[in-house]
Formats: sequence, C-alpha cells, structure tokens
Amino acid sequence: MNGNLHAYLIIGCGYFGSRAAKKLFQKNPDSKITVVDKNRKALQKVSRLPIQTVACDGILYLNQFLSEGRKVDYIIPALPLHLAFEFILSQLKPWGAKRERIPDISGLPNPVTGKTGDLYTSFANFLCSEDCPEPAQYCTITKKRRPKPLYRILNDLEGPFESRVIRSQQLGPGIGGFQPEVLLDLLEDIKKKRNSDRLILISTASRCHGVTSGLSF
Repeated sequence: MNGNLHAYLIIGCGYFGSRAAKKLFQKNPDSKITVVDKNRKALQKVSRLPIQTVACDGILYLNQFLSEGRKVDYIIPALPLHLAFEFILSQLKPWGAKRERIPDISGLPNPVTGKTGDLYTSFANFLCSEDCPEPAQYCTITKKRRPKPLYRILNDLEGPFESRVIRSQQLGPGIGGFQPEVLLDLLEDIKKKRNSDRLILISTASRCHGVTSGLSF
C-alpha cells in the first residue's frame, strides 16, 4: 500500500487496542483495520467504526492469519502478554520449544518481572503521556537525553544467551507495531537453532519500553 494507507491487525481490544483503532482510523479513514479479541463485549468499543472485528483468541487468530499467507502491513499487540513471543512459542512447541526463566541481567532500566516470567523494562519510572511522539534523542517528560534506544540496548546484551529483538515502530502517538515479515523471519531463524541448547531471549521493544521472554529447545 502507498502513502499513509495501511492495513493494520490489532490483537486485543482493551483500552490500548480500542484507542489504537480509533486513532488510526482518524489518521486515515481509508486504512484497513482489523481488531481481534475473544471478548465480544470488548469489541463493542469500536463497533461504531467501519472496521472489521473478529471474536477469537488473539494468538489463535494470528497463527491462522499468518499460516494462510494473508497480508497486513503492521501487527499491533494490545494484549497483556508478549504477543510476538507467544506466537513464536506456539509455532515451535512441536520442535520442543519451551519457556525459560530470564537470567539476572544488569544494567537494564527499571526492570520488572511479570507473572509469567517475562521481563519488562522501561526508561520511565512514571506514567508516560499517551500522546508521546517518541522523539529519538530525548524524553518528552524529563527532557533528558536518551543516547541509546532500548531496542538497541536489548539487542546488544551479552551473556549465556542469544538476544533477538523485534523493534516496535511508532505508528501514531502511543501506538506501536511491527511488520509481520520481521516476526516470520525471526521465527524461521530460531527454527534453525533447535539443535542448540543455548537460551534465546526474544524481546519486543520501542525506544523506551520493552518486554523480554526466554525460550529454549
């Protein structure tokens, strides 16, 4: 698609997913937007928009969507889980892939471990503005310089593991997503490592915020 006309697949229709749908529609009403959530009531938040809604489990739908070779410009994760990792894990379970604990890693900003063992990191120890334009060199709240983006910090991690990062690109203020090709390329690359016992860290990260999960075979 050309110009600002894109196709978006939003997985999750809670606060952030419904907000993303509304903002992207306002940005360009001709964009093709699909929102997926297993909760039909949640989908009612965007029922007034002329967009497609699908009542289905997000991971299940993403697996089916990509396995059928269907096309979309950007996938927007809006679920309380690490969407890219859960997709990769579901694809690689037949090869013996399993979730692993994240080892202690020093130097990461404001690390917090989630309920399923995912590691959340962020330059912010405060609530960010929903409309942050994500400037490259500084924080809009603190005005402090940000010399190295978080996605690069995570990619450059060294230790008893291999670190792989999907960069979340800003599609609008407070809206992040990634191209499906990036996800599928990473999946194929990790498949080639299924005979290795090396821990693989998989992250999805923007300039300021990230989530990291561990996988091994």
